[in-house]
This record gives sequence, structure tokens and C-alpha cells, in this order.
Amino acid sequence: MKIGHLVGLLTGLVLLVGSSLAQDDPYDNRWYMGVAGGLVFPDGDRRVDDDPAFHYGVNFGRFFTPSFSLDLRLDRYMLDYEEVTPGTSNRNRLQSYGLVGRYHFREGQDTRPYLLFGAGMQGHKNAYDKGRDIYASLGAGIHQTYSDNFSMRFEAEYRHDNDRDTFNRSSGSDDFLVTVGFNFAFGEKPRAPEPAPAPQPVRAPSPAPAPEPAPAPQPAPEPEVVFEFDSSVTFGLDSAQLQPGARAELNEAVALLNLHDELARIEVAGHTCDLGPADYNQGLSQRRAQAVRDYLVENGVSADRLVVRGYGEDRPKVANRSDSARQQNRRVELVVLERTDR
Repeated sequence: MKIGHLVGLLTGLVLLVGSSLAQDDPYDNRWYMGVAGGLVFPDGDRRVDDDPAFHYGVNFGRFFTPSFSLDLRLDRYMLDYEEVTPGTSNRNRLQSYGLVGRYHFREGQDTRPYLLFGAGMQGHKNAYDKGRDIYASLGAGIHQTYSDNFSMRFEAEYRHDNDRDTFNRSSGSDDFLVTVGFNFAFGEKPRAPEPAPAPQPVRAPSPAPAPEPAPAPQPAPEPEVVFEFDSSVTFGLDSAQLQPGARAELNEAVALLNLHDELARIEVAGHTCDLGPADYNQGLSQRRAQAVRDYLVENGVSADRLVVRGYGEDRPKVANRSDSARQQNRRVELVVLERTDR
């Protein structure tokens, strides 16, 4: 398998996992890139020096859940053989390409321990063989966040290299790696949405004020009586014929009305007591009022100013409980309906 094909395959796996695990939660799911380096303590079966070797690499990845991250990692290191065939290199060059998943604890904290697991291809090139084999790794580490964009990892892992061809062995080699890495996250860190404002307490609407009581109806104004004729003087018993003795009162009324032109409209109102049928009394009062009106007109009062109406026994002046009370109720009045001075 060519290296370019392998890198393309691993990149495709990263994107595929990203599309299936991506969420809309406000955790930090930005893409990041990092560099790493550290020491390799090689397996004794590799027949290399016991001294630790240096390894270095780059990585590209992101968190796909609040706890799980996945990186595409490329790294390399070189080991020196203890014995070398004359005329050949004494180095075993190892280069790997793979995916590394890390499960982090203590969500939301700056310092988060994690477990890691990885798999990929590791190529080797030495005086004995040249090829590629599958590798797998397990380990643990600590992720420390320093700012919104920079973080560091410190981790240790066992890596099993399935290279059996270099020394024609039945199993591969297990190397121990201690690594320090630095990552840079791209873009702005996602922020948790602002909490929704607490709902305002709903106040029950104030009861509508009781309607103001309707004002008491104003009492009808008392009729303005400007002159009253005593029926016992003006008319005979059960009669609407004016008596001679009534002329003095009638002339007094004529003089009053002619003197006060502001009294533009006058009602000549006839009234009786309660003796006799009501219909008869109403007719009698109407005839008496008409007789007074005719006298006033004949003596110079304008007919346009006068209105005649008989009320019969409907509007007593006092209660009809005695002869003297009934005498007061038998009357003709001049009542002002309209005046021009108000």
C-alpha cells in the first residue's frame, strides 16, 4: 500500500466519524492541530540499544462528544542496533500513520485525565527488512487547557508493532512511548447560550373598579307659578262660567303678563279636587282653564304666549282630606313654560 493512499484512507475515516458523531452541544468541538515529541523505550527483542530514543510527530483532530476526541497522527522515530553488518546502516527507521481516540474524564475542567487507544500502519526500514505492518496502542494521559486556543498533553502508551519480518519472529514488538504535545485550536471557542430570562410572574389583573353609582335623578323643577286664581271666586260650583267678582283677579293677571314680556310662554292650567268622576273633573278643569285664557286674550295678552291644559284631580296642591283642602285644590294657575331672560 502506498503511503499517500494510507493517509487518504485515514483522513476519510476521521471525516466519516466526525459526520456521524458531531452534535450541536456547546462543547469545544473545534478542529485543532498539534506537534508532539518525547522518548521511546524500545522492546528488548528489537536488538537495539537500551538507551531511549527520541520520537516526534504531528496530529490533527477534534472532540466529537464532550468526552471523546479523535486524532489523525503521524510520527516517527529511529532505533540504533547493537550489532551492525559491515557496510549497512545501524538504524531502524520507523514511521507510523494512524488514528488515536482518547476518552476524557472530568468534563468541563481545565485538567482532564484520559485513556487512549490507537491503530494504524507503521513502516520500518533497516538493514534487515523494509515494509509496513499494523500497529495498535493503549495508554493514558492528562490534557491541560491553558487558554481558548492552546492546550497540552502528557501521555504514556504501549505500542505494539506487528513487524515479524525483520527478524523472522512469531510476534511483533512492544515499545513504550512517553509524549508531550501542544495543540492549537482553530476559531473561537463555542459559548454556552445565555440562559433564558426567568419568566416574569404573571400578575392577576386588578379587578375593575366598581362603576360609580348612577347619579340620583334630579327632581323635576317645581313649576314656576306666577299667578293663581281661587276657583271659588272665579267660578261657580261645578261651572266653567267666569263670575263677575273674578274680574279684579283677572285684570291683575292681565297687567302682570303685559308688564313682563320676558314670560314668553305661559300655561293656563286648570285643577279640581277629587269629588266626582275623574274624567268629568278633567273636562271641567280644561273648560275653566280655557275660560281664563279667553279673558286674558280679550284683554290684551297675546294668544301666542298662552297654552291651555286641564289636569283634573291628578295634581292636587294638598291632600284631599278635608273641605278646606279640597278648596285649595280647586284652582287655575298661570305657569311659566318659557322665558327670555334666562
